[in-house]
Amino acid sequence: MFKPSLLTLAVSSALSGVLFSDNATAQEQIIEKNKSLEVIEVTATRRSGSIQAAPLNITALDADVMKDQNISELADVARWVPGLTITDQGGRSGSPIIVRGLNTNSSGPSSDGGTVATYINEIPVSVDMRLVDVERVEVLIGPQGTLYGAGTLGGAIRYMLKEPELDFISGEVFGDVFQTQESDSVGGETGFIFNLPLIEDKLAVRTSLNIYEDPGFIDYAYTVREPGVSITDPDWTNLDAVNSNLKNVKDANGETTTTGRISLRYKANESFEGTLNYFYQKQDTEGRSIVHHNSLNENNGLNDRIGKYESAYRFEEPREKEDQLLSLELKADLGFAELVSATGISHFEADGQRDQTDLLIRLDYG
Repeated sequence: MFKPSLLTLAVSSALSGVLFSDNATAQEQIIEKNKSLEVIEVTATRRSGSIQAAPLNITALDADVMKDQNISELADVARWVPGLTITDQGGRSGSPIIVRGLNTNSSGPSSDGGTVATYINEIPVSVDMRLVDVERVEVLIGPQGTLYGAGTLGGAIRYMLKEPELDFISGEVFGDVFQTQESDSVGGETGFIFNLPLIEDKLAVRTSLNIYEDPGFIDYAYTVREPGVSITDPDWTNLDAVNSNLKNVKDANGETTTTGRISLRYKANESFEGTLNYFYQKQDTEGRSIVHHNSLNENNGLNDRIGKYESAYRFEEPREKEDQLLSLELKADLGFAELVSATGISHFEADGQRDQTDLLIRLDYG
């Protein structure tokens, strides 16, 4: 984040000559307001403090910034963090996280990298979550082994969820509709957030649900009509043979992501409280975001047929992935320090199919 600077105001004051007292007072109020707005509390050092005072290379985006800038996923966060690069390969393939040249192969649990760790609150979970009802995202650049252990040679990313509010009821319902260029379908996002105190100043519950539908924009132009029966490599000079065996699947890289969570917070007194969190995310993806325009071997029958936003894979590649996290965080104020206990269990499950036909050995990689 940007640290407050008075340079602009100082230069303006020097050039303006004599300022009226009411203008000076207004400027002072603006300065104080900007200072207060730019203070973001972070806990990346295991202590609560302002981001300006943190002795780390850290960038934090709070809920207001993410809402104003339409930041809804990790790839959007990367635009605000120097040294962080996210390669968005679509929901089917994951998003490699690169920090100063060090990277994991993807943001999923099956990735074989171990240089960047992602956390939901205090629990390590390898998931590219939708940024719904998130208090802030903290990105720590550089080795973090002392505080976060193995797997953080490049850095760490922390998703800090909003805690249930104990003293007031709040709710929000939102929705959005959009269309991607080259797509034949319409996408959208809907969801809600609800906070309810059950016992005033003692017990509260907070829940949220978000459904994001990406229509996709890449066509699987030549997929088999009936796997095991249709010919995958027909006579490309015979149009009837091609059409009887292969079909065009429009917008085959679309995805639907459902993200939800429920949190229960109990505050026994001013010195002790606990929060129970359950997080769930499910991704239903239709195919990979890969095109083969001008990339096939000249001997491939599809070499001159594949368009700019088309894939030559012969089979559809649906995939379903689920991430779940159940965690309990306890905080005790000891007077001289704060004791935090974080316990969690996560579950990951993925099921899908992938094209491994002769296309793989007929691509031109050279």
